[in-house]
Amino acid sequence: MRADRRRAQAGYTLVELIIATAIGAIVMGALTSVILTTVLATNVATSRVDASNQVRSFQLTAYDDMALSTIPAPPTGCGVQSSPCTTQDMVLQGRRMANQGGLVQSYRVTYAWDATNHVVRRNVAGGPGRTVATNVSSYAWYVDSSGAHPTIVVSLTVTFDRYAASQSMRFYPRVTGP
Repeated sequence: MRADRRRAQAGYTLVELIIATAIGAIVMGALTSVILTTVLATNVATSRVDASNQVRSFQLTAYDDMALSTIPAPPTGCGVQSSPCTTQDMVLQGRRMANQGGLVQSYRVTYAWDATNHVVRRNVAGGPGRTVATNVSSYAWYVDSSGAHPTIVVSLTVTFDRYAASQSMRFYPRVTGP
């Protein structure tokens, strides 16, 4: 009669519960690892896209300004390859065709890095300024006069989370005189 009573309980033994718990913990650990890896990969991918967007934003904005300007006069003590400017503004001067009347107008554009707020701002004389790149952790520029035509080289690093995108861009001003 005792054998019938044991069969009627139909429960799990302590060993079976320990094994089931161990298997469940292993499966949950694996799933957690997969989810964490996916989240981290997504964050890195998003940071790369954001950093690339900021570099591209600066590049596209600066391209027009530099193509229509003369080579800037570097401030004293910087602006050459051996000593690029980091805290000094880059001042571009050039000429543009007005939208109305077809008159050629002079303009002045300043690019300034605000290291405290991690932004590069573009200010047009007589107009409002705007941010052209955010999360900028380093910024430098210099005039490269080693070739047949001087060029402006700008290096900037944009950092999102733990991902940093660094880019050096070479701009070729087309205006030859003031």
